[in-house]
Amino acid sequence: MSSKILAAFDGVKYSEGASKYAIEIARLTDSMLVGVFIQDMRYINFTYAYAWEQPFIDMSSIEESQKVEREKIDLNIKLFHRACEEKGVKHKVHLDKGVPLQELMHESAFSDMIIIDSHTSFFTIGNNSPSPFLKDFLSDSHCPVLIVPHTYTFFDNIVLCYDGTPSSVYAIKCFSYLFPKAAEDLKTTVLSINEKPTNHLKDAHNFKDLVHLHFKEAEFEVLNGNANEELSKYLTSNGGHSLVIMGAYGGNAISRLFHQSLSNQVIKELNIPVFITHQ
Repeated sequence: MSSKILAAFDGVKYSEGASKYAIEIARLTDSMLVGVFIQDMRYINFTYAYAWEQPFIDMSSIEESQKVEREKIDLNIKLFHRACEEKGVKHKVHLDKGVPLQELMHESAFSDMIIIDSHTSFFTIGNNSPSPFLKDFLSDSHCPVLIVPHTYTFFDNIVLCYDGTPSSVYAIKCFSYLFPKAAEDLKTTVLSINEKPTNHLKDAHNFKDLVHLHFKEAEFEVLNGNANEELSKYLTSNGGHSLVIMGAYGGNAISRLFHQSLSNQVIKELNIPVFITHQ
């Protein structure tokens, strides 16, 4: 099934890792790949000079900055075109100018999935990972988002995180619809973590029926303990070339706090791609 996949870039900071992930996924799924290069225009509001102790907008400085940025963006677009053509991937390019979060949110409404580098930040002070920009986007995106490491290493197995909530099931279904071939062929582990010492899997009968229809190679594993700690330990030991599927980055306040903490930890500490969506 062909999809519309977006690869989102800070226009002046081309991510070769995100580009490679996006191109390979588009090639494997025979999808249309759209490279979205975003030029952050917010800095214009902070570009001032001073004359007679009064601030005024220095138009010549703005024009020069825009010229330099556009040259970088044009070069990055050429790199993207070349990489897609070398792999024979159908592709287009969008150049969006404005407030990055607003631009990407708008694009997400018309996309099946967005792929973005975990280092993407846009005009952010500090080195937080994920950045405030990425956290805000994950919370409100209108389509699933695949957060990928800065350095490309393709995945050869899948970890489905299931906590018994409809949101985790929804994320698993979304992934299977977007990647039917991967769902059928790749080794898949369904991972659940219970705080109490039990192997109980919520709605096990219905859930296993669904999983086995979409993931032919699925195995089930239940861990006990703190979800953050156990997931981190499991992925550190077993997740070398994994792709992790998680749900509920949005949702209600309690769910959002828990799942954001969990997914943020995976994105920050582990160098693996994470597929996140919410209802």
